[in-house]
Amino acid sequence: MIAPLLAVDDYKPTNVVYTQAAEPFVGTSVRIMGMGGAGLGVKGYHDSFLYNPANLVRSGFKFSFPSVTVTAYNPKAILESGAIEEFEKGTDAGMVSGAQKFLGTIQKDYGDLITTDLSTTVTLGSFGLSLQVQERLMTYKPGADLTATNLVAQITTAATAGFGFRINLAQSMSIDLGVSAKAVYKAYLKAQSASTLTSAVSDENFDPAVTFLNETPLIAGYALPISAGVNLNLPFGLTVSTVAKNINGNYTMNTYNSVNDWAEEVLGERIAGDDDDASTAPIETDWTIESPWRLDAGLTWKPNIGSLIRPIIAVDVVDVMAMSGKTGDDLTRAFFEQTRLGASVRLLSLLDFRYGLNKGYQSIGVGFDLLIFHIDAAYYTQEYGPSIGDKPIDALSLRFSLFSR
Repeated sequence: MIAPLLAVDDYKPTNVVYTQAAEPFVGTSVRIMGMGGAGLGVKGYHDSFLYNPANLVRSGFKFSFPSVTVTAYNPKAILESGAIEEFEKGTDAGMVSGAQKFLGTIQKDYGDLITTDLSTTVTLGSFGLSLQVQERLMTYKPGADLTATNLVAQITTAATAGFGFRINLAQSMSIDLGVSAKAVYKAYLKAQSASTLTSAVSDENFDPAVTFLNETPLIAGYALPISAGVNLNLPFGLTVSTVAKNINGNYTMNTYNSVNDWAEEVLGERIAGDDDDASTAPIETDWTIESPWRLDAGLTWKPNIGSLIRPIIAVDVVDVMAMSGKTGDDLTRAFFEQTRLGASVRLLSLLDFRYGLNKGYQSIGVGFDLLIFHIDAAYYTQEYGPSIGDKPIDALSLRFSLFSR
């Protein structure tokens, strides 16, 4: 076992590797990402209320089961690196060369490698319920050395319940109000060196159960955030939206010596047996990851021009309060960085075409309704650096689901 005094501070989010653990959890919406991250006021989709609970009003019955989303990061760099061709050779030399070329595509500091989202969502009337699980593999490279690349595995589960209702103001004006509560449980392992993992896999005595269940420290905890949204519905298909997100979003965390210790403490039994009789009590209990609330605002235009073609244009501003007190060039820069632009066109109730701008990076997306099957795809770029252009990473997301859109 790892000595408790050595494990307390190393695995907290004060370590730069884990700073992203403080992010509010929303899951991956391929539809939203295809529109540049915009869509606060876009209604009629099974996951609309996860971004704005006011969208639940008159949402009717929608059911998605299962919904599977896979997102791969750096696909362009990986394809151009030649790593895939090396792996396809199937030789030891090819595997080593492929691994080196693949690691070379990972940029300095924090990034994402791959995420997988599983979810089921149901809406009935103005009520909504969603269950989500996300596996996320993050990367951290402190310098240019390939062997210094670290991998951080994270799993998040969430259950979200929401309710919305409408207040009619006039014949063509109304206000939709909504609130949602979420229970989130997040767990992530100590960072693992990519070179260490590569060496371990090639070792015939390597036992993944021992390494990852008995010897790797685990950080796990929960949050109970609340979101509240307002939609002001205006004539001509205009909607003004405001959403207060992640209220009470701080995580209460515990640090454990291993996954097995966590399982014995939380579940009452170990996932896999071992011979260690040491205490399985947490290394440190009830410490906090601060995850502040934010206020988002948006304007959505959904003109009614018939059922054959249904366009939507959305403009969202993320974290409006962060712009308070800024003037001149600072305000202009902040507005540009925090504004999301998106558009979609639905044709014949079968196809969705999407386009968006996020910090100047373009995104494209498409959706197909094939009877009970629904498929979405989006290609987009996200900024991981402190300023635009510092560290853009492209991503490709694919989603498959039944009985939803």
